[in-house]
Amino acid sequence: WDLAKNYGAEIALKADVRETLRVLVPALKAKGGVALEARAKKEIAALSANNWSSRRVALIEQLAKRGDRAPIDPDYLTLQVVEALPENAIVVDEGLTSSRPLLSLRPHRDRYGYHALASGGIGWGLPASVGVSIANPDRPVVCFSGDGSAMYSIQSLWTAAHHKLPLNVVIANNGGYRIIKQRLLAFHGDDHYVGMDFADPPVDFTGLAKSLGLEAMRITEPKDLKATLASAFRRPGAKLIEVMVDGTV
Repeated sequence: WDLAKNYGAEIALKADVRETLRVLVPALKAKGGVALEARAKKEIAALSANNWSSRRVALIEQLAKRGDRAPIDPDYLTLQVVEALPENAIVVDEGLTSSRPLLSLRPHRDRYGYHALASGGIGWGLPASVGVSIANPDRPVVCFSGDGSAMYSIQSLWTAAHHKLPLNVVIANNGGYRIIKQRLLAFHGDDHYVGMDFADPPVDFTGLAKSLGLEAMRITEPKDLKATLASAFRRPGAKLIEVMVDGTV
């Protein structure tokens, strides 16, 4: 009854998707034969120019052209993070405005490989990534966070250092709460940003991370992203990579 309470079903079955497909696909082949196979191939071919993979190729070409922008384009940073990720990495995504294209760039292959969103709240990413890393000691974890989000729970970096976790925290530093600025401008047409900037004084995330026991580095030039991220992601230990990105609203 529960399976059919929203949409009526003549026969409702609860089953593992993979195991169901292993049985269903041969049954469909036996029933539909050559005609069904030809129809499936035709429909797949019709989708090929506009499926996720095709759109990903086009997006990569588009973002790759932003590699000479200064300050660093946040979407270009996302591309470099994705390309530097180890194959078995787990991503904890609280980049908000700086990680927008992440889901369009990285194919997620397992149920534990990606964690994001927390019912609209911010500040959960850093401590969540510590928990994810503790729960998955044999997999590298990359936390992609905005600077504003990180300020809610920056002390969790100490826990990462204390437990010597294989955790890399990438902080996209745009100097404030860009997402709140965007919402204020979009919803109210107001660009009077009160209390939304880390300007006086600016936050030194690299120095802060070092004081909490992490290896830390700052990237200001887009040409340094690829090598620095790839090296950090493949070395053991907890690290923070602060990337200075464009904060234009």
